[in-house]
Amino acid sequence: MNIAPSYTSSHLFESEYPKLSAMVQKRLELEWHYHQRSDLEPAGYHLFQYALEFGRLLKVVYRHQLTEALHEEAFWYAEVFDARGWGYDAFALLLDSWIIAIQGIIKPPECNELAQPLQQLRETLPSLFKKTRLKKGIEPFTTHSPLVKHLIQGDVDEARSIITSLINTNRTPDRIILEELLTAMAEIGQLWEFHKIEIFQEHLATETIRHLLAGFPFINQQSVHALGLTALVSCVPGDIHDLIPLALCTYLELRGWKAKNLGGSLPAEQIAHAVERLNPHALFLTLTMLSMLDNALEVVELTGKYTRDCRIVIGGHGATLSSHILEKHGILVARDFDHGYNLALGGKTHA
Repeated sequence: MNIAPSYTSSHLFESEYPKLSAMVQKRLELEWHYHQRSDLEPAGYHLFQYALEFGRLLKVVYRHQLTEALHEEAFWYAEVFDARGWGYDAFALLLDSWIIAIQGIIKPPECNELAQPLQQLRETLPSLFKKTRLKKGIEPFTTHSPLVKHLIQGDVDEARSIITSLINTNRTPDRIILEELLTAMAEIGQLWEFHKIEIFQEHLATETIRHLLAGFPFINQQSVHALGLTALVSCVPGDIHDLIPLALCTYLELRGWKAKNLGGSLPAEQIAHAVERLNPHALFLTLTMLSMLDNALEVVELTGKYTRDCRIVIGGHGATLSSHILEKHGILVARDFDHGYNLALGGKTHA
């Protein structure tokens, strides 16, 4: 059973984080260069980047007592490490490095509280990788969306032709975004995570989707019933993945909102200033990674200094894992675009 670290332990982890992170990186470097670990070669320097991201995740997990979510995130790490051929040993080394750093820099009893969830995770690692391989064996990854093959080839004309044919079957553009384009985006994301496509193919798909979305607001524009409401849409600060906000912004326009897209990587104070100046009915944020939870909370805090009238709706994987934390701060947590739309209009808050 996981016991959440105390406030004192969490505070110590944050105050010592620069030293902890440096020690983790040093240990990985020693294993890489001096112990001649050939089994780590497939991971390359990606292992260092994932170790840093895992540290940022730990800060959020400890601060908000989200140890159960840590195991869910670890399953994603196991899937990625296994799919990319880095394997069990690379993830085990990452975990061991954080455990050793915590025990080496922070004194008992706090180090024991902090290390305990990681030690439990380390013990379950074999079953975690077994689960990922079993999942692949039972559900080998295949794409179902007809758009995927055209998107990863950057074929705008063929992708547009599919969308046009769907519209001709009396499906509304907002449903096509929700049911077809988002499905294709999710499948492409999985293909990239599981090393099934090259980086250039993921980039081609991203830019092709941008091109397609740019044409959506003008489709059947006269049939859209204007709600007279303004929405701001943004990633949480630090997140550069702005394609979902772009799709959401287009979806909202097709549902009658006047939507303004702030994109990605905008600092929290700038998002708050945008809310102050533009006075929207709702602010929609995407929180894809749990490690960025505090960035989202910072936006909420700063926005609250300017207005109490703006509804804040947050969706994404990170929001789902931290829904009870977000809801305590008066944030509406959305399962999907439709749910977020209804929440912004006054629906219930439960995800």
